[in-house]
Amino acid sequence: MAPTTTNNTHDQLEVHNEATGMDPYLVAQAKAAHERDMELGFRKALKNFGPGIFFSMMLSVALIMEGFDVAINGSYWGQSWFLKRFGTLQPDGKYVVSASWQAACGNASGVGSLIGLMANGYSQYHWGSKPTYLVAMVGMAAAIFLPVFATNVKVLFAGNFACGLFWGVFQTLTTAYASEIAPTALRAHMTSFVNICWACGLFIGSGVVRGTLHIDSYMSYRLPFMLQWIWPVPLFVCACFAPESPWFLVRKGKEEKARRAIRRTARKGYFSEADLDAEVALIRHTLEIEKNETKQQGLLNCFRGSNLRRTEITCLTYAIQTWCGQPMTGLATQILTRAGMNEDNAFNINMGMFGMLFIGTVLVWGGMGKWGRRRIYLIGQVAVALCLLGMGILGSVKQTPNVLYGIGAFMMLLNLVFACSLGPLCYAIVGELPGAEVRGPTIALARATYGISGVITGQLNPRMITEWGWNVKVAYFYLGTCIIGLVYTYFRLPETQHRSFGELDVLFNNRVPARKFRTTKVDQFYEHGGSNTPTDEKDFDKEAVSHVERV
Repeated sequence: MAPTTTNNTHDQLEVHNEATGMDPYLVAQAKAAHERDMELGFRKALKNFGPGIFFSMMLSVALIMEGFDVAINGSYWGQSWFLKRFGTLQPDGKYVVSASWQAACGNASGVGSLIGLMANGYSQYHWGSKPTYLVAMVGMAAAIFLPVFATNVKVLFAGNFACGLFWGVFQTLTTAYASEIAPTALRAHMTSFVNICWACGLFIGSGVVRGTLHIDSYMSYRLPFMLQWIWPVPLFVCACFAPESPWFLVRKGKEEKARRAIRRTARKGYFSEADLDAEVALIRHTLEIEKNETKQQGLLNCFRGSNLRRTEITCLTYAIQTWCGQPMTGLATQILTRAGMNEDNAFNINMGMFGMLFIGTVLVWGGMGKWGRRRIYLIGQVAVALCLLGMGILGSVKQTPNVLYGIGAFMMLLNLVFACSLGPLCYAIVGELPGAEVRGPTIALARATYGISGVITGQLNPRMITEWGWNVKVAYFYLGTCIIGLVYTYFRLPETQHRSFGELDVLFNNRVPARKFRTTKVDQFYEHGGSNTPTDEKDFDKEAVSHVERV
């Protein structure tokens, strides 16, 4: 599909009916479904798609376990009973876990996640979201035994790795599933709900660790691990009743099952039989547009044609979450106690930070429909950079109690800003950018990029904070990486707000620059010398995509 460029800011892209090779009658059905979806406002979608919202949110709750673990791993390095079990006695009478083992245990779940998410990319593509989720939940329940009964740091490492395998599945599966179950009006909210679950896990985990500070036994760190068994059984039962993604079913040729799955996402009676036919036709139409670009099917399509650009942007958008500096605040307890703050106050600030992540995500839900993904992402990176600058300056002066509380305040503000922008919007963006055929594998690659970035920073952070003596001044390092991410976002991240998956396909296939996505008009159902009546003629020109300039 040859790209066409233009200097007009009010361009229009048109896809001729013949380009998809579909019966014009089916194209007309797809157009009707698209128009109904575009006219569906937030409140109406919320009213009519309750079942789909419920199942999407319940499956995403699995991410609470990951957030819970992040809070635990970031908080225990300053807890006495944990250090007594897994550390080594020093000449000064204190127990210490070496920086190497801290980095290894901190990264174990990340390495496991890399393997798990790549396995999910394959499994979700070939077998669907539902069976993949069910198998992973059983594995998750079994993996929790290792950290609960770990007797040395090596077993703890193995436990974190095993749990990470299944968190990797949930990280990518839930985002792809939410984007395919929800209507366009709710797509950003349902995908960003993943961030709320992650924030809830952080907050609950931090609160549990705070509550166990004064338990004078090894249960002070074992109990939080044991509490993770609360989730697998109810989530497994819920997933048993969840509908499979209709996009997966249509791609596999199971259109009758897709009709039933679509019906189950909305309230009873919302979809008529004709509506269901139209929804299936819309999915088929979108998949056909993508086939015109790649010409073949398979996981390698992530790197073919316009999908290569989509994969690149999706991966680096996810990586920005790590390199913006926010994950560094997960070590706030260690940073603040090293700077001189007492353990109780450091844990209190840690809880406050994680609370900001939840509050910020809820606040940004109201702005998603007004300001767009790209604008919020850019503003968020600027605000995070300012917070890092403030932290770095305070870390460069004498560490008095007031300065320490100022650093803690900047950490809380950074988490609030992150939760109002980069945190939830990332999930919305990575759920919308990939092509429908390779959405799961592309999100898996993006999460792998995030995981690799996390492994790198996970190795760097303990060394920068402890061994190299930077402590709070580590904020200067992340200020630099945050600015690099800001520049990349400005030039490469397109606006996906109010765009159907088919429209995004057309925009990417025609290589529209990122900054022109919002103003380019798309007609993916353009009628070209024919009528919308059934026909068996399929000898069409598959390159029939026109780029029209309006002067």
